[in-house]
Amino acid sequence: MPPSTITVGPGDTLTAIAARYRTTVGALTAANGISNPNLVYAGSKLRLPNQSMALASYSVPVSGGSGGLPATLLAHPDRLALRGDFVQSASAYGVPVSLLEALCWWESGWQESVVSSTGAVGVCQIEPSTATFVNDVLVPGRGLDVHSAAGNIAMGAAYLHDLLSRAGGNESLAIAGYYQGLASVEQKGMLPATRTYVAGILAYSAIFAAAG
Repeated sequence: MPPSTITVGPGDTLTAIAARYRTTVGALTAANGISNPNLVYAGSKLRLPNQSMALASYSVPVSGGSGGLPATLLAHPDRLALRGDFVQSASAYGVPVSLLEALCWWESGWQESVVSSTGAVGVCQIEPSTATFVNDVLVPGRGLDVHSAAGNIAMGAAYLHDLLSRAGGNESLAIAGYYQGLASVEQKGMLPATRTYVAGILAYSAIFAAAG
């Protein structure tokens, strides 16, 4: 059984710690009130999230496309039932369904109740400012509900479509924009944590696409 708290070692990152204890950076930041996930100090204590908060492995799969859906997803029929919502929203907003599924899998493990330390909500971890942008600018009049699984997934699809459009169809750049902000990526390039994020989501996208 994993410990409830750990000490950050020299050179440790939240991404490495999350992979080691099979949780996510989002869950670690939420459990410890961390505002900057790229800044942790050796010797500091971290509280590990309750196992019920464990989401995707938050580590890049070694290979994709041959092992079917993630075992964690198959073990939760309530989450697996959301695949229909992903298909519907991906079709409605013109984005690859496997990419949308992978993005939200990495973000939350398809858990509706997850809220990050920055207030990002639900299956696709929609920030409050993003929810406002989607409803006011991208899909005015739709009134998508960020707190419902279907509405949250639709928001994720609409926002991903916007990012893909602004990135000229470049999936890596669009995904990086979802995490780091597209303007920041264009000005500074991808941060190390962003590169891991993009690599992980693209790998899971291959897995979801192969699973059909």
